[in-house]
Amino acid sequence: MRHLEDETIMAPFHNKESLTRKAHASSPPNVYGLILIGVITFLCEWNTADTVDVKPQKEVYIPDYTIYHNLTSIQKDVQQLLFLYPNFMKIDWKYNSRLGKPQMLLHITNFTQNTDANQKDGSKVKMLLSYGEHAREFFPVESMFHLLRNLTDGLGSAPGSYEELYSRHVLSSTDLHIIVMANPDGRVYVEHSHNYCWRGTSTGVDLNRNFDWEYAKKGSSADPNDEEYRGPHAFSEPECNVYKHLTQEMHFDLYISFHSGIRQIYLPFADTHSNIINRQPANIRGIKELAARLASSTTHRYEYGKAMDLTFYTADGTSFDYMAGHRKIPFSLAIELWGSDAHVGASCFDQFNPRSGDLKHEIAEIHPLYVSLFDYMIHWKQRRSNKPRGALITKHRHPLQEPTPSHTLSYLLMATVVIVILILAFQGRLLFCQRWQHRRRIISLKTLSSTLSLWGFVKSI
Repeated sequence: MRHLEDETIMAPFHNKESLTRKAHASSPPNVYGLILIGVITFLCEWNTADTVDVKPQKEVYIPDYTIYHNLTSIQKDVQQLLFLYPNFMKIDWKYNSRLGKPQMLLHITNFTQNTDANQKDGSKVKMLLSYGEHAREFFPVESMFHLLRNLTDGLGSAPGSYEELYSRHVLSSTDLHIIVMANPDGRVYVEHSHNYCWRGTSTGVDLNRNFDWEYAKKGSSADPNDEEYRGPHAFSEPECNVYKHLTQEMHFDLYISFHSGIRQIYLPFADTHSNIINRQPANIRGIKELAARLASSTTHRYEYGKAMDLTFYTADGTSFDYMAGHRKIPFSLAIELWGSDAHVGASCFDQFNPRSGDLKHEIAEIHPLYVSLFDYMIHWKQRRSNKPRGALITKHRHPLQEPTPSHTLSYLLMATVVIVILILAFQGRLLFCQRWQHRRRIISLKTLSSTLSLWGFVKSI
């Protein structure tokens, strides 16, 4: 989502009365905070002053397609896996993009079992994983292939080996559906145009603003030139059909929308109205527990929590809100798998994807998140089915640390952080500004003035 995708609305946090106070010799502290926040906003945006949302930029590096998949090799490798493992993988080709390109809906489970019996007693945990919603985010799709190889490699291993037991345990306990490439038209556009800032469909619609949950509110855009363009109406894009139809036909236990750009895990709801009324899904306690487990599953610490608490902006019409709110899927998350702390400037590919030479290492590092996901969900399903709890075989486990809590900055903490950032900014070190700079807006004295008058701050993602 440029992370949950990449937004930039102001979030007022002072009341109107404070705006009417007259300035005098001993101005109240909030006036100083206003000035500092305005200055920080300007400093964080001024070096991208000439960029416009999804226009191509000079890239620090671009993908090597002998290492990264392009759309052709994605389809080729999926077909190869289907050929090798017909008892564990099937594919539905009926879902296509606006331009007729397949989204490749995979169904992965142990089909040699008594499927009817498993469906009747609900013993398998039903999971729907979504990849490729945003065209510029290559990394999640690469992590999916690493997952598929790990699940299937064990099937050819020696009977009784760790690899064989692990693969059969997971594939016999889960009913996994994977949308391999949700936005193939957008991906083709990126590959052919070399515009690695593009995240929409062939018509520029952000799929993650096109779902029928609080659609067309301020956490999206009606401007076709904006990267958060929501489309003419909810579900206007044929790419959304696979989500809508599949969740009508099946009752899933879990839905995850995978993205890249930072390491964060978002809980529903992310929309504007839910933020105002503090609406939460029914299974919020379980969702938080799962998020905490995933956040501490790798050597990297993922932040997790309500999207607004982490991003300081709202997002309306997202897929994971729709799944939690309308489809009532017990577990619904959006996960940003990877991000670079070293990103500076207007380039895009390096913001969402590692260098080609580092890809293999980076994918291996985040793979334990998938292991923890299967572990948690299989045990959760077993508890609900009142069956004996089995031990999921895991080869690489990390000590479970205390979960990373969600956080909302207090005014005092905000003032302290702003002062520190201001000092670093004047020293030429704008690393923190990267977190506030994900959206590329045209900046001017007029917009700076608007920022000051609204007492707000720029969305971070």
